[in-house]
Amino acid sequence: MWPSMKFRHIEPGISGYFQMKYLIKSRIFQLVLITIFAVLILLLITPYKLFDDPYSAVLKDANGRLLGARIAADEQWRFPEPDSIPLKFEKALLMFEDKRFFYHPGFDPLAMLRAAIQNFRNRSVVSGGSTLTMQVVRLSRKGQRRTIGEKIIEVAYSIALEIKLSKHKILMLYASHAPYGGNVVGIEAASWRWFGSPLYDLSWAEVATLTVLPNAPSMVSLQRNRLLFEQKRNRLLSRLFDAKIIDSLTFDLAIKEPLPELPQPLPDLAPHYLEYLRSKHGDRLFISDIQIRLQKQTSNILLFNHRMLRNNQINNLAVIIRETETGKVLAYHGNVPFSFATENAHNDMVQALRSSGSILKPFLFATALQEGMIQPGSMLPDIPTWIGGFSPKNFDENYEGAIPADEALRRSLNVPFVHLLRSFGIEKFYLLLKQIGFTSFTKHAGHYGLSMILGGGEVNLWELTEVYGNMAKGMLNEEESEFPIDKGAIWLTSNVLQSLNRPETESGWNYSGRAIEIAWKTGTSFGFRDAWAIGYTPDYVIGVWAGNADGTGRPGLTGIAAAAPVLFDIAQLLDVKSKLFETPLGQLETINVCSESGFLSGINCPHTIAITGHPAGLRAKICPYHQLLRTDTTLKYRLPSDCFPDDEAVTKPWFVLPPLMEFYYEKSHVNFRPLPPLKAGCVQEEQQTMDFIYPPPGTQIYQPTDFSGKLNPLIFEVTHRDKNAVLFWHLDEKFIGTTHGSVHQMIIRSETGNHQVTVVDEEGASKSVAFKLLTRH
Repeated sequence: MWPSMKFRHIEPGISGYFQMKYLIKSRIFQLVLITIFAVLILLLITPYKLFDDPYSAVLKDANGRLLGARIAADEQWRFPEPDSIPLKFEKALLMFEDKRFFYHPGFDPLAMLRAAIQNFRNRSVVSGGSTLTMQVVRLSRKGQRRTIGEKIIEVAYSIALEIKLSKHKILMLYASHAPYGGNVVGIEAASWRWFGSPLYDLSWAEVATLTVLPNAPSMVSLQRNRLLFEQKRNRLLSRLFDAKIIDSLTFDLAIKEPLPELPQPLPDLAPHYLEYLRSKHGDRLFISDIQIRLQKQTSNILLFNHRMLRNNQINNLAVIIRETETGKVLAYHGNVPFSFATENAHNDMVQALRSSGSILKPFLFATALQEGMIQPGSMLPDIPTWIGGFSPKNFDENYEGAIPADEALRRSLNVPFVHLLRSFGIEKFYLLLKQIGFTSFTKHAGHYGLSMILGGGEVNLWELTEVYGNMAKGMLNEEESEFPIDKGAIWLTSNVLQSLNRPETESGWNYSGRAIEIAWKTGTSFGFRDAWAIGYTPDYVIGVWAGNADGTGRPGLTGIAAAAPVLFDIAQLLDVKSKLFETPLGQLETINVCSESGFLSGINCPHTIAITGHPAGLRAKICPYHQLLRTDTTLKYRLPSDCFPDDEAVTKPWFVLPPLMEFYYEKSHVNFRPLPPLKAGCVQEEQQTMDFIYPPPGTQIYQPTDFSGKLNPLIFEVTHRDKNAVLFWHLDEKFIGTTHGSVHQMIIRSETGNHQVTVVDEEGASKSVAFKLLTRH
């Protein structure tokens, strides 16, 4: 036993009474010390978490400015603990609550003595004598009655806290967990809720207001007993003035400032981004790279364009801007602002998976260049196409027969890129998309098929801007990047994308005083449901989506009309370098190509041009379309080698396309010279002279009907090189008619089932197509 606790003889009488009283007090004091010591030891050796309250999700920019917040799970506005507080708040707080905070060990004997005297004089508890450290402990021990025993425990906890934590840390704990009226907890949340301002921007009057608020928030608050509250605030300001912490002018102005009336709404500048971060990481503090000024400016651009789009019942619009070199998100609008009433405005369309439309074509173009499949100007087929039931069409539903690959990319033609993908390989392109960063292609390559290049798969703005940004980033560093497309292919592709015809709002852009070079691409999904626009420069990547979140399509909802104007409005805000990308040294090659086909020039190509191409193009295909043709001296008739003597014939290069390509190419190229017809009396050499325009081989055709249900005939069409050819038509080996001239069309009437149509020309050349006729039930 402790020596002081041994029993002693107590003298009777008055002196015995005082001895007994002393002994009782001594033992109480000893018991208090033992309790404090025991609790202190327990706290020091046992891990203890002061607070497990849920925090609000808070989004700030890199400079700590508030972008938005969401209320905590317990319906309190409680921001995560700050790293620091303003010096003026610290001075006001210590003046009001704990002047000796930096000198006591967690409890202040002088303050406790003062409180005891005040409580004795008032016959009630008017002061607790608690230090800030003790208040932190009390805040952490919610629901505990304020008894002497609890006060002893608070002292023990406070001593332990002072041993474990720094004074600065204890201040931060108080600042983040003190109550500030209503459902506001913590000084930072209070600053925004009561004054609508950052904590560091508060005036002395506002700081004093928040300092006295936690002292008795249930009895004296901003919403009741306002006069009493103002008096408390002004007394604190007077003490600050007396201590020469504030000057007389500051004091005079401060006491005249009115108290706030009602809680203020918090900023909500990037609501969709905050929700996205919450979904990934839970409720906590997020320090982002969002630039507040740019976020506000792009919000205004969204609202301006949205007003026009809504006239066409296009309700939703999304934008994301990244820094090219780092990928940092500088602005994020998952939709139009919540406050601007519109359908499905809460849907985050930056993250939503939508049909890609044509937005993936640049990656196929660049990779085909890198592998030497094409030169930038190599001809691609642009003809009616049916491949295994898949029948792609261009946006304008026209065909040019053949078109340079770079022009097909500029005009975003579908049919040429389907043919390019077929040559490149579906599985190969599918693996490329996954390699460069697209995670949304979750089914096997065969599921998407050739439609992959036209919107058969889904992407979102988040990954699109990330992948386009990584491609652009590959041009910025001297060393090779990890991006699987090399600098030469990226540079050639970017040059094509930079030369696209801009929307009408950008007409004459290259004559303006601040011409912006930007590589950009649009996309439109099937049914006019999604409009995309992606643009990139050495500095920025901009992504825009327009449409309806519920998938409703609208006429005119195209990338060029709905999304591109937003992209260029935003580009005008940015500090964009005038030049797109420097020519990459050692990554390009001067290559001689055929001036007509764009392929490597062969011995039969009459005209060649030197282009800047990818080195892999040196092993590309040699021009397959120029042939040496034997004709008469007038160049009007084709002469086989055994027809007419050589002195009456000439041999010269001729640009020869397959019949179906030639049929459409001639329509769109007035200077094109088709293959001349065979000279009368000459025998046709083995060569394809005709082809079916409709139907393609193996097609299943539904018998057409009119509105009354009456069967309508089918019309088949064939093209022949000889514009004066006579064709003989046969259905299932039965002759059904003759056509002649430049257009060969035949009405076909037949029963349902499998059939075959054969056409034969006067030279005996033939072409057949099989089809199956079905009826709709």
